[in-house]
Amino acid sequence: MTIYFNAKIFTFNGIKSWMKVENGKIIELGIGEVEQSDNSHDMEQHIILPGLIDAHLHVFNLGYHTTTLNLSGSRSISEIQTKLKEFANNREGWIIGRGWDQDLFEEKRYISKEDLDLIKPDQPVVLYRVCGHISVVNSCALEILGINQNTEDPNGGVIEKDKNGHPTGIIKEKALELLIPFIDVDRDRQKEMIAIGLQKCLEVGLTTVQTNDEDAWIIYKELQNEGRMPIRVYLTPYHKEIGREDTPKPRTRDGLLYCDRVKLLADGSLGAHTAAMREPYADTDETGITVYTQTELNKLVGEANTAGYRVEFHAIGDLASEMVINAIEVNNVNDRPIITHAQILGKDLIQKMKDLNIIANIQPPFIITDGAWVDTRLGIDSERRKYSYAWKTMIDAGIHVSGGSDAPVESNNPLLGIYSAIFREVNNGKIWREEERLTFEEALYIYTKGAAYTAKEEGRLGDLAPGFEADFIVLKEDVIDQPELLKDAKVQQVYISGIEKLARS
Repeated sequence: MTIYFNAKIFTFNGIKSWMKVENGKIIELGIGEVEQSDNSHDMEQHIILPGLIDAHLHVFNLGYHTTTLNLSGSRSISEIQTKLKEFANNREGWIIGRGWDQDLFEEKRYISKEDLDLIKPDQPVVLYRVCGHISVVNSCALEILGINQNTEDPNGGVIEKDKNGHPTGIIKEKALELLIPFIDVDRDRQKEMIAIGLQKCLEVGLTTVQTNDEDAWIIYKELQNEGRMPIRVYLTPYHKEIGREDTPKPRTRDGLLYCDRVKLLADGSLGAHTAAMREPYADTDETGITVYTQTELNKLVGEANTAGYRVEFHAIGDLASEMVINAIEVNNVNDRPIITHAQILGKDLIQKMKDLNIIANIQPPFIITDGAWVDTRLGIDSERRKYSYAWKTMIDAGIHVSGGSDAPVESNNPLLGIYSAIFREVNNGKIWREEERLTFEEALYIYTKGAAYTAKEEGRLGDLAPGFEADFIVLKEDVIDQPELLKDAKVQQVYISGIEKLARS
């Protein structure tokens, strides 16, 4: 038995000062003095929180992003060009980057193929927007892809063209799949990128991740067998992987690895104007992109349901969420379906989500970047704004809410996510829709018990209580009483089932 004492331990049953762990599980907690054993640890009044859970991210992309051109925070197209020139020097093959956001540019427009051709005319370049739902490619890449003025848009995707019918270089949503045969990584590299992503999650205090990675189950099993999977992984394959030999059956558990749901995309992203909206955007006459028709979506949900998988949906716009809710209702899905992002809703949709026990899987760090331009997209006086990023409203309505990052779209640091849920602070320092701020306990809940509920693990993960797995993190900063410290706090130790996985001096 191991005893941790002289600590400030947050539980959802009050603050404790000591905790006993045996065989990887918590057996007792208390306050005051505790009889010591040979294996007792003085925590020196440090903070102990339940292990933090990211309910939606992309571990492979998180690792892969470390090897590509990072365009995050770029303030102009000329800055993009400078970074591209420096990164591409002496590199062969496709040049891949990610992270640009046109709303930050001085030019206030998308990058074009001509902008890239000025720097790299004879080498294929693809640069993804921060959301990953839109990219820009140069003329060389267009030629390799076989895209020209006669190329038609695929279902659920857009190949943008100018007034003369020539491709601009902008490719959106399902059209991005045209790139896959040319930029896909081999299996060995995929494995290394996943290993890097897992380590990055451990370092920020995540003890469990719910990750959406394609064709990855066997790779995760290999990493676990090699002792290279330090945290719990709940894998969400894509719907199209159902029935493949290497896709796990529903509710398959293997050590720290588990799978019980598949994912479907209903629309795009708000920043790229591809989130599907019931009314046009305030700054354009567009209404976004629906990946499927209602009939197609209904059919796909029915297939997942019949196969025994739970279903997670990417839905950002209110039209997308309406279509998802319709598909859930038509198929009588009652096994905790999930709407991930749930950014733009309506009073009617929130009520439906409550009635159908649909989980809202939100990403609080989105507010850091989105808050700077979201009113431009929605209209500052619009009715839909009242139900946008409406975290407090959903919790008060009785909806189960979990927290995640969608990394690498945003930082995978869950402490920053909790901070964002509490303060809703935009990168310009302003607070966006202060009435939707959460308390510290509510914000911690969605990254612990709420996320555990999303994984159907609320009886063993997400809290520090007798019988629960001894998953916890240690901090020096008292973020309980001073949550503003979350923004810069660093995790000192991480434990999984009572085993120390990360230790900083």
